Amino acid sequence: MRASSSLQPPPRSCDTFVYVQAPSAQGAGTLFGKNSDRPSEERHEVVRVPRRDGGGGEVQCTYISVPQAGATQECILSKPSWMRGCEMGANESGVVGGNEAIHTVLSDELLSADGTPNKSLLGMDLLRLALERGATAKQAVEVCIQLLEEYGQGGPCCQTDTDWTYENSFLFADADEAYVLETAGRKHWAWERVEPGGYRNISNGVSIRSNWGAVSKDIRSICKENGWWDGSSEFDWKRAVGSGGSVVGSESCGGREAAGLARLKEMKVMVNIMPSPPHRRWWVEQMANVLRDEGSGICFRDEYGFCSTGSQISWLPAGSQVAHHFFSGASDPLCGTPYKHFLFSEPRPAEDDHKTNTLWDAWRRRALSRRTIGASLQVKLSNMEEEGLSCLESDDAKRQTTTFEEMVEEEIVLLDCDPLR
Repeated sequence: MRASSSLQPPPRSCDTFVYVQAPSAQGAGTLFGKNSDRPSEERHEVVRVPRRDGGGGEVQCTYISVPQAGATQECILSKPSWMRGCEMGANESGVVGGNEAIHTVLSDELLSADGTPNKSLLGMDLLRLALERGATAKQAVEVCIQLLEEYGQGGPCCQTDTDWTYENSFLFADADEAYVLETAGRKHWAWERVEPGGYRNISNGVSIRSNWGAVSKDIRSICKENGWWDGSSEFDWKRAVGSGGSVVGSESCGGREAAGLARLKEMKVMVNIMPSPPHRRWWVEQMANVLRDEGSGICFRDEYGFCSTGSQISWLPAGSQVAHHFFSGASDPLCGTPYKHFLFSEPRPAEDDHKTNTLWDAWRRRALSRRTIGASLQVKLSNMEEEGLSCLESDDAKRQTTTFEEMVEEEIVLLDCDPLR
């Protein structure tokens, strides 16, 4: 939403996916993936945030400060470099999450009297705080709701376009379950649980129907008073806050959301006809294929508009096995950059951003030059991704010999050795 036009929907951007307790030969695990689609000129970094023991004081978010928690989780976050919040990430307890822009009939609540965005917590701030403070997906949802109700959401969501603001949807997951949390206005919300064996995706649209697990306390009375709900039928969150009670706009999903859902269904069909459960590597590779799907718009690039600026895939195994995370960390991430493997057991990086700002710059220069990737360079980049994927073939976390930061450094060297002409 832009302050100059509260009816303008958010840009075509962001897709988030989850398949809860997907069956695999190594035991069930939750598969998570997200593409972050942001302004193409906006730096995107992957940072590691240490755990914090002991409370007290304030934590400065992008626009406002909130009380610090008693203790926080160690996190790996993929984020625009100018803000504190993140687009997606994971914590050491095996919780992952991503957020997306949505638009509801209550979006004007985000604006002040003069039509400019009220500065509160960005959706990206809420996501980071939830990952820092939630040891399970359910706890992350509860943290997000508590902060939303106390401080509200809002504020410019772009460093170079201070009129751009939006409401948010979130997808949180752990090895056992997942939750979709959608917001409306400054403080209203609804959540839906994704049970084991289920799958779900979100794509910049209100998507929770009448299958919500809970909604904010005043939202039904607000919708009834405004004529968005009749007060007696099942409360359809999407129809009420997504389209003001109109059937038009509240029908089944389309576009990227429908394409993404079809890809998840296809995974389940393939697994059901297999003689035995696939390897967990298969699941990660399937998600990589989904996130690289340009035909549907799930992945897209634009030199001066919006493009897929970052990408994450996570495999969260049940029990005490190690969670595996993969990040692209590049400006045009899916045209050639490999997914690079990350484990929380890695030593802390020399630089908190794993040198991903330098990597972002290298890929951005290449995108602006319109230089295609040659066959030789593509093979080397693919080999980097293969090294990370091979770590999924063993339960021994020590098998990984190259850290995420070292992979980033290697990628920078490969790009520098293939000069732009």
